[in-house]
Amino acid sequence: MPCWVSCSSTKCKQLSGAKLSLVAQDFLLDLVQTKLDAFCDQKREELSSIADDLLPLIDFTQSLLSGGKRFRALFCYWSYVSNIEDSTGAPELTIDSPIVGVAAALEMFHAAALVHDDLLDQSDTRRGSPSIHKRFEDLHIQHRYVGSPERFGVAGSVLVGDLMLAWSSEIFGEALLHAPNEEAESNCRTEFGKMRFEVMAGQYLDVLEENAAPTRTDGAAVARANRIMLYKTAKYSLEAPLLIGAALAGAKGNSLTSLSEFGIPLGMAFQLRDDVLGVFGDPEVTGKPAGDDLREGKRTVLIALTLETLPASVARIFEELLTSGEIDDDQLEFMRATITDSKALEKTERLISEHSLRSVEALASLEISNEGRKALATLADQVINRAK
Repeated sequence: MPCWVSCSSTKCKQLSGAKLSLVAQDFLLDLVQTKLDAFCDQKREELSSIADDLLPLIDFTQSLLSGGKRFRALFCYWSYVSNIEDSTGAPELTIDSPIVGVAAALEMFHAAALVHDDLLDQSDTRRGSPSIHKRFEDLHIQHRYVGSPERFGVAGSVLVGDLMLAWSSEIFGEALLHAPNEEAESNCRTEFGKMRFEVMAGQYLDVLEENAAPTRTDGAAVARANRIMLYKTAKYSLEAPLLIGAALAGAKGNSLTSLSEFGIPLGMAFQLRDDVLGVFGDPEVTGKPAGDDLREGKRTVLIALTLETLPASVARIFEELLTSGEIDDDQLEFMRATITDSKALEKTERLISEHSLRSVEALASLEISNEGRKALATLADQVINRAK
């Protein structure tokens, strides 16, 4: 079992080498958290040197960097381990290992995406706590600033999200200073850049659909919802971490293509499960209000499948509630029952199973280590069958 010894600062840990193995997974996550904490401590000093008024930027950032499922870091890690070709196996894992920095950068990027996503969706909670824009609103009210608390909240959360995007690139760049060779570094940068581009494209398509869907009569709502799901979530949450980890290990060409064939359907299943939880999940488990996706007017595959099967009169009522911005508990139950009765929930569960099967078949055909295959299979099961 790997071990580490704390130095004089609790934020700085001198870590002994540890072979990348299944028992090292928790060790990796400790290292990633340590990396993020140390980075934030550095940024806290830099911000404080300018003005203490800037400290909420780092306070709110750090609040999103502890906890969470860490799926992106773990998929990146196991893809890296699985694709090491050196006969001596993966190098020892330390705080300065490039895979640790890359995984930390992915977690910082994910946190930035959450900040912007909550703002765009007007979602007031994240993991059972106020979202970042609500925290800035509270700060405005607490200090009795002039002007609109809501506008202050929007401005603050945009800036925090932008800072975190910049910081994710900084952490990523520093990690690649220790990349094994220039080709691995270049391939990692390519995949990281593609991830950032694709998630922004998907995010805009999501915002567009929420506003434009009621005006569209082309019968392509399900196809559009699938495209949004692919670019906003599936590729950045699962495919990109897999490709970046493999590229760091030296994989290229067909090896990366094969990983995409595993990661994309798994990412689609991941988001479909998220869509189900967004409507039917337990708030005590998910940390979000009951039926949050319905209250926010999300245009998910689940919703598109519902609307395409409803009689015109019922669809009109459902649409009005979805776009109202406010629904009471009785209306929420009506919408849930309508989704279930339309067989959309059943269809979505079937889609989850189909995407999952494709990912399992693709994983079985990957030319990777058995250790990595088993770990990725375990992670895939956790992604699909989670309750939050």
